[in-house]
Amino acid sequence: MGITPRFRITANSEDITEALRERFVSLRLTDKAGVDSDDLTITLADHDAQAPISLPPAGAELTVWLGCDDQADEMGVYIVDTIDISWPPNQLRITAKAAPLAKSDSGQGSTRLMLQTKKTRSWDAGTQLGEMVKAIAAEHGLTPAVQDAMAGITLPHVDQVNESDMNLLTRLAHEHDGIAKPGGGALLLAKRGSSQSAGAGSQPLPTVTITPGMVSRGKMRLAKRGAAGSVVARWRDTDAAATLEITEGEGEPVQRLQPIHPDEASARAAARAELRRGERGEQTLDLTLPGNTELMAEGRLMLSGFREGADGEWLINEVQHRLDQGGFVSQVKGELPGSG
Repeated sequence: MGITPRFRITANSEDITEALRERFVSLRLTDKAGVDSDDLTITLADHDAQAPISLPPAGAELTVWLGCDDQADEMGVYIVDTIDISWPPNQLRITAKAAPLAKSDSGQGSTRLMLQTKKTRSWDAGTQLGEMVKAIAAEHGLTPAVQDAMAGITLPHVDQVNESDMNLLTRLAHEHDGIAKPGGGALLLAKRGSSQSAGAGSQPLPTVTITPGMVSRGKMRLAKRGAAGSVVARWRDTDAAATLEITEGEGEPVQRLQPIHPDEASARAAARAELRRGERGEQTLDLTLPGNTELMAEGRLMLSGFREGADGEWLINEVQHRLDQGGFVSQVKGELPGSG
C-alpha cells in the first residue's frame, strides 16, 4: 500500500468528497462474515454554527472508495440508517448499513422491512437450497448469488412459521455451516470458510501474506486442536415413531444440539457444521496493520515468519478499516479454517 490515505464518497451518485473533507474526523468500515450487516460510520466536525453540515436523508445511498496515494478501491454501497449529533465537541456521526438492508432513495436497495417481515408457509421436501434462495431473492428484487457447494443441498420438508425470509435462510445456512447475507443488491449463500465468492463460477477470495514487520499490534490464541470433541444431534424417525441420535466427532466434550431434525441427513449436517465451528473457534487471531483494502471477511491470511504454531493460513471473519488523523489502519479478526 502507499503512503497517503485517500477516500472518496458519493451520495446518490453525486461526489461529496470535497465537502466532507473540510469537516472530516474519521471513517470506519466494518466487513463481517455471516448475516451481520456490514456497516459504515463517518464522523464529521459540526463546529461552525454559521455553516452547519447539511443532514443527509435517511435512505441516501453512499458509495465508498478507500486506498492510498493514487489508488482507491470501491468498498461497497451503504444506505444511511441513523444520524447522531453530539457535543462537545460538536460532531455529526452518520451510520449506514450495507445495501440492501435498508431502502435506498435511488431504488437500488431492497427494503429492510421486506427481508425481516415474518411469514408462514411451507417448502416441499426435495427443495434444493439454491432453489429456495432464488425464489426468495426474486420476491425481494435481489440477484441470487449461491455458491455451488451450497446450491445442491436437498432439504427435507421445511415449515416457515411466523419467520422472516432472512431468518429462515440464516437458520438453514447455519445447519450446513454456511452463511446467508444480503449485500450489493444480491442475496448471498456460501460455505463458511470456503474463501470463495458466491454464485456460479465462483472465484477465490484473495489470500494476503502477512509478515511480522507488517503488524503494528497483534495477538493470537492457540488452544488444543480438536477440542470440539463430539456433537450429538437428534432426528425424528416417523416410520418407527421414535427420536434417534447420531454423533459426529469423538471424545469429550460432548455437545448436544437442542433441535429435533426432520430426518437423519439434516441431523448429520447440523452436527458436522457445529463440529467445524468448534474446531475453528479454538484458534483466534487479532491483528492491527497499515490499511489494506485486499483484506475482507471470508478471505484468508498467510502468516509467515512469526513462529511455529502461528504461521500458516488463517480465515478472516471480520475486518475493520479505519481512517482518521492517525492514518489508515485495518484491524483483522480471524480463526483457523477448521478441518471441514
